[in-house]
Amino acid sequence: MRRLIVSLLVGAMLSGFAAQLFAAGARESERTTVRYWHTMSDPETAQLNRLIADFEERNPNIRIDATQYAYDDFRSVILTAVAAGDAPETARLDIIWVPEFAEQGWLRPVEELVSGFDELKDDFFPGPLATAQWEGTYYGLPQNTNTQVLLWNRRLFERAGIDGPPATMEAFIDAATALSDPANERYGYALGGTYFWAPAPLFYAAGGRIADESLTTAHGYINGPESVAVFGTLVEMFEAGVLSPNVIGGGIGTADGHGSGRYAMIIDGPWMVDIYEDTYPDFEVNFAPVPAGPDGTSSSVVGGENAVAFAGARNSDAAARWLEYLVSAEAQRTMAEVGVMPTRASLRGDSAMPGYFDVFLEQLESAQARLPHPNWNQIDGAINNAFQRMLRGEQSVQEALDQAADEIDSLL
Repeated sequence: MRRLIVSLLVGAMLSGFAAQLFAAGARESERTTVRYWHTMSDPETAQLNRLIADFEERNPNIRIDATQYAYDDFRSVILTAVAAGDAPETARLDIIWVPEFAEQGWLRPVEELVSGFDELKDDFFPGPLATAQWEGTYYGLPQNTNTQVLLWNRRLFERAGIDGPPATMEAFIDAATALSDPANERYGYALGGTYFWAPAPLFYAAGGRIADESLTTAHGYINGPESVAVFGTLVEMFEAGVLSPNVIGGGIGTADGHGSGRYAMIIDGPWMVDIYEDTYPDFEVNFAPVPAGPDGTSSSVVGGENAVAFAGARNSDAAARWLEYLVSAEAQRTMAEVGVMPTRASLRGDSAMPGYFDVFLEQLESAQARLPHPNWNQIDGAINNAFQRMLRGEQSVQEALDQAADEIDSLL
């Protein structure tokens, strides 16, 4: 009898446990799954996991299935998934990919997906918002952004008797010249390369443009007087030993050169704070706006990623809710804790933002997006090659940019 009673009790317990498992499974099956693919760093992914937990608590009927990829692999992963008809519901894409993917019909317009988009977009910085648009339609929400500003070595400036960072292009050239000693491999300014991202801040500040607003021609723009003048200035600095020769390869990279005191000035992004904390912990990082061009305006280039929804993806309502949450002020405050810059202008001056964000958020007010075109990678290559030719003395600045204009026109 005792065995029978024990057996009945055990059976009841197992039955109850099975019922709980079944109920849990039923609840799980009722949840809508939204896949989200991204290329965040490990610290950023840890913060993302906090956001996912908070979002799922607020939306118990939605489950976020997030997958982290290496940036170098991400594009091919996305293309493979799209070709197989298995794209994720949502993803964080590099801003330079959005026009291309939109042109292919792979992305869903957020204007038809996100309720209240017209009000939401008014709070985004103009530069990041422009990267989400293609042919008059928005295909993403600016999730995080960055830009580049001037980094200057206070110790070297004080030693040379220069009072603070240069505010104008003329002062920038004068300071770079005074701080250069090429015989001892010390340079006033260093560029990370000839790809457009590197000279873009000075290019835009000087009034340079790649093409007209309607993206129909590069002639008169990339080879126009303002563009020729800024590239001409960089070539003259290079030839005078003021711009470091690492720009055409080899030598010391900009981060190490600046941190070690060999390069008095570089132009780079907010990630330099963490880089120097790890590699040059005693180095004082100083930021300033990009020197203003002839019209007195400072500018720079916009970087970052956009949150997008893929066309034809399942669970679009849940996907829209997730996208809205990712760009919420609360989510952007959480990501700012690991150095991710917000895209919402209302967060400028927010107490949750790191102090060094101020100069970058100020710069974003005038920063410009790279040309939003599906063929941007090839356009970038045309400018890169032109810059290489003029630095190596193979063509004059005007000749190199005239050739670039022809190449870009064929791509527009």
